[in-house]
Amino acid sequence: MFPFHELRRAAWNLASGNVNPGEDVLIVASSDQPPELIDAIVAACDFAGAGSTTAAVIACPAQMDNYLHPSPVVAAVKSADLTVVATSMRFPRAYDDLSEALFSAGKRQVLINNAPLDDFCRGASLANPEELLEITRELASQVSNARRVRIFSENGTDLTVGVCRPCLPLTGYAEKDTGFGSFPSGEAMLSPEEGTAEGLFVADAFGQVVYLSDQGPQLGLLEDPIYLRFKNGSLTDISGGRAAVKLENILNCADQNSRLLGELGLGTNPNARAIGHVENKFRRGTAHIALGDNHLIGWRASATYGGEIRSNRHIDLVSDGISIEVDGSIFNFSSR
Repeated sequence: MFPFHELRRAAWNLASGNVNPGEDVLIVASSDQPPELIDAIVAACDFAGAGSTTAAVIACPAQMDNYLHPSPVVAAVKSADLTVVATSMRFPRAYDDLSEALFSAGKRQVLINNAPLDDFCRGASLANPEELLEITRELASQVSNARRVRIFSENGTDLTVGVCRPCLPLTGYAEKDTGFGSFPSGEAMLSPEEGTAEGLFVADAFGQVVYLSDQGPQLGLLEDPIYLRFKNGSLTDISGGRAAVKLENILNCADQNSRLLGELGLGTNPNARAIGHVENKFRRGTAHIALGDNHLIGWRASATYGGEIRSNRHIDLVSDGISIEVDGSIFNFSSR
C-alpha cells in the first residue's frame, strides 16, 4: 500500500513551484500508471492555482520502437502553459517529439523521474523544494563564476575540470530559460570546458546510460568500483572488475566521442536515496560525470548551458563521499 500523505506531499512539492496562477496545465500520463498518481498531480496543480488542469492518458502501445506521441497530445502541449510528463519509464522521455513541440512553442515541461508510485512517494520527492532550490542555485552560482572545480574523496577520486559556461541548477523547477524541470531532482549541472578534465574519477555507486540513437544494456547499481582516468578531457584508461568490463563493452559499441567527459554533476538533494535509478545521482555528497553527448544540456537554453560534444551516448557515473573545491575553496553544505 502506498503512503497517501507522502503522495500528496510529493505532488504538492512538484506543483507549488511550477504552477503559476491562471495557467493551463496538462498532465501527460500512460495507461500503465496507477490512477492515484495522476489524481494526486491533478489535485495539486488545481490547488496551486492553475486556470485549468487536464490529464491526457495514453494507452500503452504493444510496440515502442520509433515511438511518436499521438498527434492530439502533441497539439495539446503546444497550447498548455505547463506540461507535466508522468508517463512510465518505457516511454521516450526528455529528448523526444513531445519535448520538441512544447519547447518550440515557448512552453514549459516538468518530467517526473520517479514515475512509479512507490518511488514518487519517497526519497528525493519529499525534499523541501525552497531549500533545495536555494542551496542548488548557490552552488551553481559559485561554479559558474569559477575557473576550476575539483572533486575528491577517500575512494581515490581526484578530478579537476575547467569552467567556461554557466552551471545549471536542476531542482524540479521548470526554469524560464531552459523550459525544463525534472522532478524529483537536485544537482548543479555543468558542461565543463572541453579538453580540461584531468585526473581520476572512481565510480562506486551507480551508472546510467542514455542511448540517444539506439538501445543497449544498462549499468545500474555498480557491483564494484570503476576507475576512470582522464587526460585533456578524454578517457585514457578504464580499470576495475565486472562493472568496468560492462562499461568498456558499452563504449566499444559507441562512437569515439563517448569517451570524452561531457558533464560534471554535483548532487544537492538531502532526501535522495542510493537506489537503482536516476535518483541516485541527486544525492547530496555525491558527484557524477557523464561521458559523451553534452550539446543538449540546457534543453531550450542549450546554447547557454550545453557543450560541443555530440555522441550517441550520455553515460552518467556516480561517486560517493565527494568533497567539492571551487577555485580552491571547499563548498560546505552544512554551513548553509
